[in-house]
Parts: sequence; C-alpha cells; structure tokens
Amino acid sequence: MIDEALNIADVVLKKIISENFNIEANNKQEIVPELDEFWYSGVVGVLGIMGEIKGRVIIGIDFELSTYFVKMVYDQDIVTNSDILDVAYEIFNMIVGNTLVECKKSYNTILRPTPPSIFLGDNMLIVSPKIQRKKIEYAFEYGKMFIEVGFERGI
Repeated sequence: MIDEALNIADVVLKKIISENFNIEANNKQEIVPELDEFWYSGVVGVLGIMGEIKGRVIIGIDFELSTYFVKMVYDQDIVTNSDILDVAYEIFNMIVGNTLVECKKSYNTILRPTPPSIFLGDNMLIVSPKIQRKKIEYAFEYGKMFIEVGFERGI
C-alpha cells in the first residue's frame, strides 16, 4: 500500500503546487530511507493516518520554497515565521486530504488524517520509528520539498 499511496501523493502534490503556485518540479527522486531518522531545515508537517491501516505522512518544505509560497499567497515581500506556518498548514492539509480521498476512490480504503503538527527550524531531527516508509524529494526553481508516506511495519 505504500507504493500506491506514495504514487497518489506524488500526483496530488505536483497538481496542487502547479495549480496554486505556477511552478513545476525540475527534478524528483524516490528513495527508501535506510535509517529511522534524518535531519531537516525548513518547515515540516507530520500528519497521522487513521482507519483501516495506520501510518503517517511527513511533508517538508525548505525555507526558500516556503518563502516563495508565502509571497505568492499574501502578495507581499516580508515573510514571517507565522506566515510560513500558516501557509504550510494549508498546503499540508490539501495534499494529505486529497491523497486520502484518491486512495479511497482507487482502493476503497477508509483513511482519515489527523490534524498536522507543524515544526519550523534549522537542523531538526525527524524520527519515524517502527514505520515502513518511502519518500519522494522534489527540486523546484525556488527550493526543495519532500513527501514521505509510511505505514506500521508489516502493512
């Protein structure tokens, strides 16, 4: 189910970013993380998945790309941490919500997201123990982002 959910999330993410921010990914790389932890700088959202299967989605947007998103949404040059968190919160909800709707349509799974926990900072240690997961990293003209989908091991 990880591959299927990640493929849907990939399509949803690219569509949302393209339609709302007029940019396309220049490069994308799918990886299977070898470790249960990684370091990240920017804004990160962690959303749980509840229902028939349990898991989580982690989305990260680096500072450069999140600044671009805020400037596009608010049409202003000054960007605050609060602005970054607000815009990221909405983007994360759109991506995960639409992904779970598409999973339901395609695979008849009933999954619900938890409200996102959002973190902003430099060199944050992100840990996902006991989760089998895959990640796609994107490079855009204005910065980078990633989406990681994981389910409890054995699913």
